[in-house]
Amino acid sequence: MLPPFDPLAGKPTPKRRRLEAADAREAILAAAEALLVESGPDGLRLTEVATRAGVSHPNVLYHFGTVAELQTQLAQRVTVRLADQVARVYETEDPLSLSVDRVIEGVFRVFDEGGYARLIAWLSLSNNKPSYDALGEKLDLIRTVISAHPSMRGPDFEERRRRIVPAIELVIVAAIGYGLTGRIVEGYFPADPGRLNVVQLLGHILRGPEGHGVSPVKPTA
Repeated sequence: MLPPFDPLAGKPTPKRRRLEAADAREAILAAAEALLVESGPDGLRLTEVATRAGVSHPNVLYHFGTVAELQTQLAQRVTVRLADQVARVYETEDPLSLSVDRVIEGVFRVFDEGGYARLIAWLSLSNNKPSYDALGEKLDLIRTVISAHPSMRGPDFEERRRRIVPAIELVIVAAIGYGLTGRIVEGYFPADPGRLNVVQLLGHILRGPEGHGVSPVKPTA
């Protein structure tokens, strides 16, 4: 038998199921996050969240009470998950083989394909003011990893090390902007295979005219 069909979402929805309290909260928050990415704040209705999560509407009310409380809890969840996604950009790599381009590409994927650009925009425009401590800790780890790279060591590279934090800020701001409107803006210009894309240009800027910065990825055999 097919699962219940939701004509608004245009896709099959999960059957309601009995969940432990923690699992129910997580399912509700995950459903709310998905709806927020897809439809924006206007799509965040408790009945819609309940349907997507596969729980009853009273169950959502029991755990969160109001849309406002759900938004508050969702805002904090988004920042923690964003921190984890950003950390994965470098935690899965050997620090000595990290490349500027790979880091930038990874950050852009998080904000664009992961939908976090839209979520951060919503947080910035809403009354929700979550703590970004978790994200700040991960970003500081990125700064530490880059600063400790052999190409950054020694007194001769002090100026380069001072540029690391604003460089990270530049990449994140650019990634958020690209995630919101980058593909639209790209469509305004005729296709040109020889033109640098945004990620490549940022990599060129951050490496500097001499091609310094985090070393290129080592070729694999």
